[in-house]
Amino acid sequence: MKKHSLFKIVLIILALLVITSYFIPTESGSASYLGIGTVFLNSIQSFYYFFDTALFLFVVGGFYGVLSKSDGYKKLLDSIVSAIKPNSKKFIFIIIALFAIISFLTGFTLNLFIFIPFIISIILLLGYDKLVAMSSTVGAIVVGYLSSLFATIRDPNSYSATYVTFEEYVGVDKFVNTFPKLILLILGVALLIYFVNRHIANVENKKVKYELNEDDDLKVSEVKGNYKNIKLWPIATILSIIFVLLVLGYVPWNSLFGISVFDDFHTWLTSLKINDFEVFNNIITPMSYAFGQWNQLGSYMIICCILVIASLIIKFVSKMKFDEMLDAFVLGMKKMLPTAVLTTLSFTILICAVNSGLVSNLITLVNDSLGSINIVVASLFNILGSLLYTDIYYTVIGTYSPLLSVITDEGLMQVLALNFQALNGLVMLIGPTSLILIAGLTYLDIPYTTWVKYIWRFILMLFILIFAVLMIVSLI
Repeated sequence: MKKHSLFKIVLIILALLVITSYFIPTESGSASYLGIGTVFLNSIQSFYYFFDTALFLFVVGGFYGVLSKSDGYKKLLDSIVSAIKPNSKKFIFIIIALFAIISFLTGFTLNLFIFIPFIISIILLLGYDKLVAMSSTVGAIVVGYLSSLFATIRDPNSYSATYVTFEEYVGVDKFVNTFPKLILLILGVALLIYFVNRHIANVENKKVKYELNEDDDLKVSEVKGNYKNIKLWPIATILSIIFVLLVLGYVPWNSLFGISVFDDFHTWLTSLKINDFEVFNNIITPMSYAFGQWNQLGSYMIICCILVIASLIIKFVSKMKFDEMLDAFVLGMKKMLPTAVLTTLSFTILICAVNSGLVSNLITLVNDSLGSINIVVASLFNILGSLLYTDIYYTVIGTYSPLLSVITDEGLMQVLALNFQALNGLVMLIGPTSLILIAGLTYLDIPYTTWVKYIWRFILMLFILIFAVLMIVSLI
């Protein structure tokens, strides 16, 4: 079961979804019946709608394929590892806190995968195992997201692409949960540091052993030598610029903070003319988004373009032959093939769940049966919806909106907002359809069953923490 365990489990979820479609009635009273041909068509539809996500993962792989051939990148890794080796455990803790804080302040999840391979290489070169690398990056990002102040969702009730916080979506002030979220962040990071530190100690004392494949490619190479004539600043600058562009592009400055300077500049730039000739639109592209609007459908294409341009710059900086760069890029893309396949399967589950209306139908059935839905039942639906709808926009349509239509107690709205966000994040850390989990596990070649055996205690601790905070919020 360990080999390709994630692939098998995702297929099992898809099969269960198909089976339930024959028994769960829709609002019309008949079942939705997801036939084999329908599932196949849904898989094609999922590839059509979410092609940019799969392409993003491919291009990230290609980008790191080129980076791994750069002596400047090797020297950068070597310099970092040599500098932090005496305090390597502190570095792990700092990385956990840093990723969590970035996600806490931005709401980023899969976007941050751009930097995960870089940090993973450092952690592995320091001598830690893949589980430490996975939990220090993906785990920290999820902890930051589930408590994020500025995680946003696209409002399905808006004709334009308006992004709102979970609180704004349920109709309460966007900062009403600031203190509970700070508690979740601080205690969540503390729990993760404790959990990772305990695992490191157990490995050092040979109290625990997991069957993990060695992968020297993740370490780029055993970096040796002084590299006196190789400069670090070009690679460091490229990575820094990518991060800045990511923040500028994806944080919804206007809808979240009322900052319209980027929208105004984009309007001015795209309307700039020489006589009747539109300069930017005709020379660059008419299909562009302002900073703060990169969450639009197909927005991963912008990051792909940035990474391709960065790869070309690395080629020139590293004095790499074009064929060598191209071969490295293709090799890096091949490494991401399992990730792309599993991502497509995950989106197939999403399309099937949306088309069958499974979760919304169950919400209607349970509400009619019980007369009302309380916070515990809503939490169960939130977990199920987060598992089936791996894209948050469809989680909103398929789960949150139906729940809000049957829960009329306005006093629960603050708790529901925190519940929606926190449990959606929790599922990201263990749900086999989670995109960032799929990306991390496949990149590190960690079997899903091994990950579950490792992480379940932390999931339980985090689950207890979330519900303790929810109870406190409900009593205030």
